[in-house]
Amino acid sequence: INKYINTLQPQITMIPPRAQPPRTQTPPLGQTPQLGLKTNPPLIQEKPAKTSKKPPPSKEELLKLTETVVTEHLNSGNANEAVNGVREMRAPKHFLPEMLSKVIILSLDRSDEDKEKASSLISLLKQEGIATSDNFMQSFLNVLDQCPKLEVDIPLVKSYLLVSISELTQPLESGTHFPLFLLCLQQLAKLQDREWLTELFQQSKVNMQKMLPEIDQNKDRMLEILEGKGLSFLFPLLKLEKELLKQIKLDPSPQTIYKWIKDNISPKLHVDKGFVNILMTSFLQYISSEVSPPSDETDSSSAPSKEQLEQEKQLLLSFKPVMHKFLHDHVDLQVSALYALLVHCYNSNFPKGMLLRFFIHFYDMEIIEEEAFLAWKEDITQEFPGKDKALFQVNQWLTWLETAEEEESEEEAD
Repeated sequence: INKYINTLQPQITMIPPRAQPPRTQTPPLGQTPQLGLKTNPPLIQEKPAKTSKKPPPSKEELLKLTETVVTEHLNSGNANEAVNGVREMRAPKHFLPEMLSKVIILSLDRSDEDKEKASSLISLLKQEGIATSDNFMQSFLNVLDQCPKLEVDIPLVKSYLLVSISELTQPLESGTHFPLFLLCLQQLAKLQDREWLTELFQQSKVNMQKMLPEIDQNKDRMLEILEGKGLSFLFPLLKLEKELLKQIKLDPSPQTIYKWIKDNISPKLHVDKGFVNILMTSFLQYISSEVSPPSDETDSSSAPSKEQLEQEKQLLLSFKPVMHKFLHDHVDLQVSALYALLVHCYNSNFPKGMLLRFFIHFYDMEIIEEEAFLAWKEDITQEFPGKDKALFQVNQWLTWLETAEEEESEEEAD
């Protein structure tokens, strides 16, 4: 037995302690030793680390992503796909105006169809709540600020930008964010001359009255506001309408009137139907006020006196040089002059015989040509009130004129 005990006892060895293998420690009570295996330290269970959010993309990355999304949209026309692309960009709110500026800039020198696509994309982004009208306003102003730099690569940038005005007006109607729209126009006026902006603004067909707060939506208030913002030049005819009658009353001589018009109204507008309408209306209002002053309680159904008829004729004759200057050889403008007479008579409750008298005066004084009278008769526009009543009053004379012209043509043919 001792022999077996001796074999189980550790043998004394002469190997130095450092070279001896480490002794295995006795396991604590209650644990079964794992024979022949090294015991690993107990596993420490760590809590799973929180997944850290990706940092938002940098400005440069966002601009590249925007360019990719917009270019693909302009090429494919898939607006919903583009909106999803913008949504996935996770752009911070403060970047949205710059992103929309990029959309506008990328479409500037492309086709009208592509500009329409870009406009639709911006509208859809607003509908989906990704961008706001304020974001668009800011983006438009940003592009305006960049105009001098953009013009190097896109010479017509200002003209292209004005096409965006119709898009610009939609969220600003009824004075929303007033006067932001006027500020945009002021900025455009600084970038280019007034004549350029006036012409392109008229092409845009924007209804300026609708851009004002509802309480200010009338011509007088609109002109007052525009004058305050230095933008009344956009509506030169409004100024003419307000000032011309005053000028005629100050000095009714044709030379003075013609000089005032030349000094205050662009030559381009001299062939505008609106200009002719205001010119004729001002003359007719002045003549009526001189012949039948407002203080006179004259009945529109009673015929004027012989003296009044003569005064009316002489006043009209005195204005003939100015009328002739702007109407001669322009049949379309002469038709507008006849409509101005119609509206004047309508607003005065058709004074007895007035319309026919002026038709005859215009014909005899050679202010209006036969062709214009007949064109007015045949014109079916519903723009001006009282045409049916007017035709009833002058139809017999127009029939005579038509017959006389036919006879004259036959005589010339013979």
